[in-house]
Amino acid sequence: MDDAMNSPLVEASGLTRNYASKPGVVAGVIDLSLRVERGEFVVIQGASGSGKSTLLLMLGALLRAERGTLRIDGVELTRLSAVERSGYRARSVGFVFQLFHLVPYLSVHRNVLSGLPSGSAVELSEADRWIDALGLTERRDANPATLSAGERQRVALARALVKRPPLILADEPTGNLDPDNAARVLEHLDQYRRSGGTVVLVTHGSEANRYATQRLRLEAGRWAIPSAFPSFNDSVS
Repeated sequence: MDDAMNSPLVEASGLTRNYASKPGVVAGVIDLSLRVERGEFVVIQGASGSGKSTLLLMLGALLRAERGTLRIDGVELTRLSAVERSGYRARSVGFVFQLFHLVPYLSVHRNVLSGLPSGSAVELSEADRWIDALGLTERRDANPATLSAGERQRVALARALVKRPPLILADEPTGNLDPDNAARVLEHLDQYRRSGGTVVLVTHGSEANRYATQRLRLEAGRWAIPSAFPSFNDSVS
């Protein structure tokens, strides 16, 4: 097997990102290190303002770390230009957000297709495959405004999965969903993990705990110490 496939998908060390505010500098994350093996479902918990979303945005190359190193799938993100980071996101990351971020004037089918990067080699029929798999077949040509919250999140999930990225980043993906729809979304994320993908999910809740191979908690931009959460090696596989 290729050495890259034997290495962790995510390796971060000393990640730090601060924000300016009227009272002064506010810490987003402080000196964080993280290791995520391929095929993990990592759940990162913490209260609002603990740094969860800041960390996720750095993992997705939407924010640049001020200090530290961050290597994902063999790519050192801290060395990339803005254009290179954009290309990395398009190829290698699928995003699932709490507020869905669907394009309001596109159909379900075209919203899912929008997840494919320009020049993608993925067959267009892959969009229909995910629409069917996520129970949206009868809503294929519908406008997002006519969908329920659960349906919108499943469209957003299909859009993230259609290019089969090595890494899915999910920011409170069940925050606007009822328990049944939340469970469906988490089950689909876990199915993707079991098929070889990797998921990093941030949340303030506990719904995703049963799927986690690694659980971590952020408090004021730092990992909570000591951690009572299991590591990948002694968690579910």
